Amino acid sequence: MTTEDDVKGLGEISRELAAVDLDASTAERIARRARDDVGKGPSPRRFIEPAVTALIMLGYMAWVVVKIMEALR
Repeated sequence: MTTEDDVKGLGEISRELAAVDLDASTAERIARRARDDVGKGPSPRRFIEPAVTALIMLGYMAWVVVKIMEALR
């Protein structure tokens, strides 16, 4: 399979797709947001929830260990 075959295949697929029904201002807003995000890494905020969850689980596990130790005495 060559690049030309890929181009032809994509052309065929694109003809079957429905036309985008956006007004110009909405399309510009979407394009602007997409351009702003290009080249940026993921937001650091996405690490907050897993970190908080890990801290809660560590606390819970420590409590479980303490309760098991109390039960064994």
